[in-house]
Amino acid sequence: MPELNFTVDAKLLQELGERLVGKPSIALAELVNNAYDADAHTVEIGFHPDESKIIVRDDGHGMTFKDFQGFWMRVGTQHKAEKRVSPYLGRQMTGSKGVGRLAVQTLAEKLSIRTVPRDTDVEISWIKAEVDWQEAISAGDLTSAKVAYQIHKDAVPFQYGTELVLSYLHHDWTGEDLKELAREIWWLQPPFRRPSDNLPKSEQFEIRFVGADGYLREFQKQLDAVLQIQTARLIGRYREGIANIAIEFWSRGTPYETHRYTYKLSDLLGSDGGNDIEAGLQEAEFEVRIYKLRGKQPMGVSLEDLKGYMDRFAGVHVYDGGFRLPYYGDPRNDWLKIEYDHSHREFQSKLLPKEIQEKYQRTERLRYLPTLRRVIGVVRVNTVQEDILKIAITRDRLIETKAYDDLVKIVRYAFDQYAYDEAMRAHLQGQKDKQTEQASRIIGRIEDVLEDYRKEIPSEIYQPLQKGLREASNAIKIEQDAALAQLSLLGPLATAGISAIAIQHELRKQFAWLEDSIRKLRLLVEQDETLKDLTAQIADDLEDWLERARSTNALFDYMTADTIRQRNRYNARAVIKQVWEQTRFLARGATINLEALDPGLYLPEASFAEWGAILQNVFSNAFNAMLDSSQRHLRISSKTSAQEQILLIQDTGKGVDLKRADDLFEPFVRAMDTNAERMRLGYGGTGLGLTIVRLLTERIGCRASFVTPEPGFRTAFALEWKEKKAR
Repeated sequence: MPELNFTVDAKLLQELGERLVGKPSIALAELVNNAYDADAHTVEIGFHPDESKIIVRDDGHGMTFKDFQGFWMRVGTQHKAEKRVSPYLGRQMTGSKGVGRLAVQTLAEKLSIRTVPRDTDVEISWIKAEVDWQEAISAGDLTSAKVAYQIHKDAVPFQYGTELVLSYLHHDWTGEDLKELAREIWWLQPPFRRPSDNLPKSEQFEIRFVGADGYLREFQKQLDAVLQIQTARLIGRYREGIANIAIEFWSRGTPYETHRYTYKLSDLLGSDGGNDIEAGLQEAEFEVRIYKLRGKQPMGVSLEDLKGYMDRFAGVHVYDGGFRLPYYGDPRNDWLKIEYDHSHREFQSKLLPKEIQEKYQRTERLRYLPTLRRVIGVVRVNTVQEDILKIAITRDRLIETKAYDDLVKIVRYAFDQYAYDEAMRAHLQGQKDKQTEQASRIIGRIEDVLEDYRKEIPSEIYQPLQKGLREASNAIKIEQDAALAQLSLLGPLATAGISAIAIQHELRKQFAWLEDSIRKLRLLVEQDETLKDLTAQIADDLEDWLERARSTNALFDYMTADTIRQRNRYNARAVIKQVWEQTRFLARGATINLEALDPGLYLPEASFAEWGAILQNVFSNAFNAMLDSSQRHLRISSKTSAQEQILLIQDTGKGVDLKRADDLFEPFVRAMDTNAERMRLGYGGTGLGLTIVRLLTERIGCRASFVTPEPGFRTAFALEWKEKKAR
């Protein structure tokens, strides 16, 4: 019986390429994957739009002629699936089907290849090949498609690696395309990376861009801001049966409370009791950041931008040897069973030991478990170094072995412990605010739940609910604004009361000086007229007293009807200078430096009385903090970050414990104790100054907080506000 061979239509090249990728960015990401598999430490993507060209160059091991002929020229080879790890760095191979290279034909009509093998062949130094995709497709039969190549024995064009030149591009790369590429490339490696010098050599991999770095820097800048506004962060390290967990609570880009836990995997509920630990997971690391998807966001990030990033990046992603396993990370992939517990109203952890369960039994516990749409998480493993943890043949996920079960338990434990800790914090706060549980807080919790499940809720239900909550929230805000409007008057008046105490203390000293001057005058009566020097001294004393009295009176200069009612945008330098002059006699020798203050900076719209009250209280706190310091300096500076304006006031005083800095804004809380002697001398205050500052700044639209000071200073007080764009 006669036989026939199968033939393959050359259009299969086009068909495979188009089906492999949906976007140009994914095609380029595929080339980055290939560079990683080739043991490259660096891959560079160069954009040359004027020449309709993209150049991709890596420093990997390159290809010998045998590799080029047997692997690159053969469609669908299984060599990556068979090899599993790269030859030099032992990386887990990201590809397996051998068709990824065909994705490049969706990008350009022509492809030029130059490859220099790391293992030098005595017969060749490097290879050059040219591919015309249209000619290849028009060949009819795939086996008839030709690729021209040259074998060179002369000097190599670069040390080793592979260069791909894609010319006659099919697509014009716009700014949005480049941002999409940045997003695609960004996920290939862990977003919260350790410094490269702390990475194993196999994970040292850098992706560089040429010609599009402006778009990519802007994307990275925005993303960096998003990654810093978490409300909590979970950090964990597991090694040889022991896990160390840190749960950090954050506010305005700064951690203010940290809980640390160490436990054995065998101590967890549902474990195997510690038997055969060697057969389980050996090592893993993770970091998870938790976000709040409602209300005003810090660092100049809009709520809509944050939601957009969470739609794209939310979830807990797994990286094997520094490269992402694409199966994990989608919120719909509930590999940690977090969404399952939400849907089944599970309020008790299946992992936390009994003694922890009992400690938190009066709280709502897992009700505070964040949904996957509110987290960005990274889990790092290395299947090459693990005995039991293995990667599936598809290269996109882990095989569900005991080691995998261990990994799930370790990461999920951190989530459960966070939920319990947050429940306890909420419980204690509820006890503190038992009589003042605001409707806004309740509405906020409902909004969180609604936002977490907005994709599952039909629009005809979601939209009326959202509208109703928004209307209720607005009604509450109107009431709050009315109350805050009163504070714009009460704040300066309250500050005046504080200033009156300072005046009282100051006048005591001035009265003593006056009594001494009177005593000297009486001496004139008793003695002869030749005492001219004493008379001059008396005159000097009285003039000094008059100057100090005027300075004291100047504390109230901002308390006129006009300065209270009139709202304006004032130049920051001018306001600071005026308030400094009014309070200088209280400075007790302190100096002020305004060199780093932008002369063109304008404060948010408010009355002069409000800004006078804010700055006077801040200065007064700084003066009191520097009483025992040998160096008394204030430095006022400004900076702009992502449309955010920051005014920074630093001093060389006693310093502030940042972990309890927020407590200082509560009424009658002082940063330092003030003894009776200090109070008698006029030092210290009522404990209301920072409370007034916080109330007034919130009214104005600023955030007031203590932050980490610069070298040479002990305290840093920041005023931050978002600059409105000009219409």
